[in-house]
Amino acid sequence: MKCTELVSREHAMIRRGLNILDGMLKKLEDGERIEIADVATVLRFFRLFGDAYHQVMEERVLFPALLSAETEENSLVQLLAEHDKERAIIAGVEDALRTTRGTEFVNTSRRLSMLLRNHLDKEDAVLNNWSGRELSNEEDEMVVAEFTKNSPPVETFASFARLERK
Repeated sequence: MKCTELVSREHAMIRRGLNILDGMLKKLEDGERIEIADVATVLRFFRLFGDAYHQVMEERVLFPALLSAETEENSLVQLLAEHDKERAIIAGVEDALRTTRGTEFVNTSRRLSMLLRNHLDKEDAVLNNWSGRELSNEEDEMVVAEFTKNSPPVETFASFARLERK
């Protein structure tokens, strides 16, 4: 598997988490109740899989490999800055949830969803335009190996099917 395919698959998992979060927000906006534990599960997924694993692997492995292959640096710098924005917004969502500020939770979660979806689209575009032309097979295999070695356990997103049914 090429590193671009691996990253695209992970982006699909993150979008899946966003779909669950968006569904929860819709319920709240429709006057329905949601379970705080379910929200905490999705936020934990964004922290563990989306940030501590996926974004860190991009920052430490994928982006440096792309930069060494002379990929467009400006795009990667912008993507890195967006990672920091996403981290700050997730912290804001968690704070609003912890302090039971419902309106702020919904608004901040919507901002997170919009920013993260746009960010994933940009990353996919950069990877699709790049399409592995600059990395050697060895470099590509190294990126895939590092992502695979550091991948979080399956239980990080094992409850998604249950949350999607809700």
